Amino acid sequence: MTIVLLEALAFGLARLCDAAVEAGHRLCLLTGNRSVYAYELDRLGPQDLEVIDVDTTDVDACAAILDRVPDLAGLVNSTDIWMLPGAYLAERYGLATFGLQVARTLRDKAQVRTLLHRAGLSRANATRVNATAEAVSDAATAIGYPMILKDSAGTSSRSVWLLRDDAERDRAAREAADATLLGWHLVAEPYFPGPVYSAETVSWQGHTRLLGIAVHIHTPEPVRREEAVAFPVAVPRAELDRLETWIGEVLAAVGFTDGVAHTEFAHTPDGPEVVEINGRIAGAVIGEMMCRSLGVNVYTAVVDVALRRRPRLLDATLTSGRGYGMTFLHPPAAGRLAGWHGLERLPLFPGSPEFFPTAQIGDRIIHLADQRGCTALVMAEGPTAEVGLYHSLAAAGTVTHDMRPLG
Repeated sequence: MTIVLLEALAFGLARLCDAAVEAGHRLCLLTGNRSVYAYELDRLGPQDLEVIDVDTTDVDACAAILDRVPDLAGLVNSTDIWMLPGAYLAERYGLATFGLQVARTLRDKAQVRTLLHRAGLSRANATRVNATAEAVSDAATAIGYPMILKDSAGTSSRSVWLLRDDAERDRAAREAADATLLGWHLVAEPYFPGPVYSAETVSWQGHTRLLGIAVHIHTPEPVRREEAVAFPVAVPRAELDRLETWIGEVLAAVGFTDGVAHTEFAHTPDGPEVVEINGRIAGAVIGEMMCRSLGVNVYTAVVDVALRRRPRLLDATLTSGRGYGMTFLHPPAAGRLAGWHGLERLPLFPGSPEFFPTAQIGDRIIHLADQRGCTALVMAEGPTAEVGLYHSLAAAGTVTHDMRPLG
C-alpha cells in the first residue's frame, strides 16, 4: 500500500519513511521542486521513497497521478500552502482528512482569531483589512498601537508587520500594497507582548496530548525574524497541565480533532495568546529534536492519522531525554550563495552540532527579513533545552556565508 505526500517539509522525510515502513506501507512524494528536499533525498534511495515531479499547484495534475496509484492508502499534507488542495484531494479519494472546512479555517488567521475570541480563548478579535493606506490607517485607529498586520494565510514569518507608530503604519501599508499575499486579505490584531513558544501536540477524536513546549527566539523589533528554537522547555508540572488543557480547548475551537499540530503562542502577563495554529508537525528540524528528546519517532503519528488509526503516540511512554537547540543562519546581505565558511570547526564545539543546509549553492538569497533568507540550520544537544540552545548558538557563530553579487 502507498501513502502519498503532497509536498512536505524540508526535513523529516527519512523519519516519515521509517514510520511508513513500520506500518507496512511505502511513501511516494509529489513535488514541483525536488531541490527543496536535497538534504534528505541525498540520504534516501529510490527503494525508500518514490519521487514524482508534478506541478503540485495543479490539483487536476495531482489527481491524475493519484488515479494511477492502485493501492492508495493515505495522503499526507504537512505544509501550510498545500493544506487546502490536500484536504480537497483527500476528500475526493475518500482518504483520512481533517476536512475542507477545518483547512479553510486554519488558512485564515482572521477566522482563527474570531473563533478563539468567541470561545473566550483570546482577549481580542481580528479585523480583515484591504491592502490600502486608508484601510490600514482605520485599523490602527480602531486597535491602537502596537498592532500586528499580516497576510491572512502567511507562512515562514513573511508579510508580517509590527506597527508601533504612524510612520511604521504608513511604511507597512506601502509594503503590503506591493506584497504577494498568500491569502485574500490582511489581518490586523493587537500585538501580544511576551516570549513566543509553540505547543507540539497529537490529537485523536478530540483528545489532545501535549508532547512538549518549544521556545522561539526572535530578532529585536520591528522585524521579529526567527533566529533560534529550543525543545523541550522546562515547565513546572502544574503549568504544563494548564497548557495542555488550554491547547486542547484551542484546537477544539477551530475544529481540529485529529492529527499532529504545531501551535505558536505568546506567553503574555495575562496568559497565553495564540499567534498561529498549524495543522501539521513542526517545521525546520524541530520534529527531529522531538524524536531525539522524547525517544520516539513522532512521525508515526502522522502516518497513523493518514491511515485512520489512533496514533500510538497518544499512549506512548515518552522519555525526558536530552534537550536540543537549533539556530537559523541568515547572510548579512543579499546575494548569490557560494557556500559557507567554518563548517570544519563545528566538531570543536560541545553538543555534537550538526549542519542542515536549507539552500543550495547558486541560490539567490534576497529576502532577509523572514525565513526565506535562511540558508542553513545548526542543531546541537545538551542536558537541557537551555544548554542545547547555548551550544547551538555558539557553534552557529563560527559559520559565515560566502555570498557573491547578484547578477
